[in-house]
Amino acid sequence: MERTFYHLRRQLLSHTLEGLISLKARRTRTDSSSATKDAYEIPKNPVCPEDFRPLENSCFQNPYAFYKMIRDEHPVYQLPNGIYCISRYEDIVKVSRDTDCFSSTHQGSIASLKKGQSIIQEGNKMHSLARLGLVPTDVMAVSDPPEHKTHRKVGHKGLNAHYVKSLEPELKERCQKLMDEILAKGEFDFMHDFAWRFPLSVIIQLLGLPADDYEKIKTWCERILETQSGISNPQSLAKSHIASLRFIRYCWKQFLKLKKQPEQNMTKLFAQFADDPESEFTDRLAISLIFQLLMAGSDSSATSMGNAVKLLIENPDVQQQLRDDPEKITAFVEEVFRLETAFQGHFRWTKKDTEIQGVRLPKESRIFLMWASGNRDERFWDDPDLINLERKNGKKHLTFGHGIHACIGRELARMEIIMAIRMLLERTENLSQAGETPFVASMFAHTLLRLPISVTLKSEKHNNSNHRLKESAVA
Repeated sequence: MERTFYHLRRQLLSHTLEGLISLKARRTRTDSSSATKDAYEIPKNPVCPEDFRPLENSCFQNPYAFYKMIRDEHPVYQLPNGIYCISRYEDIVKVSRDTDCFSSTHQGSIASLKKGQSIIQEGNKMHSLARLGLVPTDVMAVSDPPEHKTHRKVGHKGLNAHYVKSLEPELKERCQKLMDEILAKGEFDFMHDFAWRFPLSVIIQLLGLPADDYEKIKTWCERILETQSGISNPQSLAKSHIASLRFIRYCWKQFLKLKKQPEQNMTKLFAQFADDPESEFTDRLAISLIFQLLMAGSDSSATSMGNAVKLLIENPDVQQQLRDDPEKITAFVEEVFRLETAFQGHFRWTKKDTEIQGVRLPKESRIFLMWASGNRDERFWDDPDLINLERKNGKKHLTFGHGIHACIGRELARMEIIMAIRMLLERTENLSQAGETPFVASMFAHTLLRLPISVTLKSEKHNNSNHRLKESAVA
């Protein structure tokens, strides 16, 4: 009876809150953010970080010169939105390991916090909503010790290396089917037709969710990630919050249904942990973990897949090396992770006064650990801007985070991307770009909005050669 009341109240409150947010958004008039405009051109010889306008689209499209400047001259740099950027590899590693001083919680509030607001107070508001089952609670990647240890144990049970390896035949079959569909077109948007579809369809199946729900899940994921962009205006945030409410309602619906079914999947596994009276895991944590796996597990893999293909097109010599020696694809994928980091960084906040590189950070300071900058730090990497398939420390990149919060899905991501690149190169003679390839406007995600490419299939080229030979013989 108590659970029935909880879920009736949860649904009523969720729909009511969605209506209130929609009403407020309609009453709020907001000019479109200048960050999405392309009018500003970065000077050829910028002299200070502000010359890059780091929270505008021109910088988001190619942020690496900005990253280098702040690494060299301002290793702890405060953005106009008040967030401190930590840009050097060693500093990022040090902060990642210090969970006593730096918290991973309250991720939903950090990026969009307004001047004068308290991260703890805003986070507590979100916790109140989470207890009601309306929004995700802090779990795993966005939780702190000691709770994090319990969450990690559950997540690892569902995505351990042995289980991921067992998925390989099934993943190959799915990859092959999608590859058949796109290659038959000759020209296609790799992001839309493959990069998003492959990893997201995999995690949907692993969780036991309906395959037909792909499009709405993808739309929710894209919308919610905008809250991390650092540039969202009130109307955009309202749309993101509405998407989050709908997504959580969906997760609850599927979770409660799958709990009753005999089929074993990751959702069922989470439910079993939540029902164990000796476990600290709960239904709310299970819902949040499902939410997190769909969000991070889809976007990061899709982003890296798209960036890998883009780098192959831009570096034909590397593409040819991989065609000649497919065993080097694994090293190439690690270089993709390093050079074009899917999530440019992750947020933390300070639980007490501290100092980094001589810069004082008061309690509740918001910081951004810039994985992408650390991955190109000359203090750690040799020739960091180059693709080096023989790099000795290639796996020490920060793309999957560092320390206790390192991504539990990293081996699944590696398998998916290596598999896709290998199959694409095996079946084609050439890849070429067929249109513009803009990145999303965000300080957080480095995701291609689209990647139009055209391919020459091996069979096509061989058939054309054979046809020309026959014509010559007749002549």
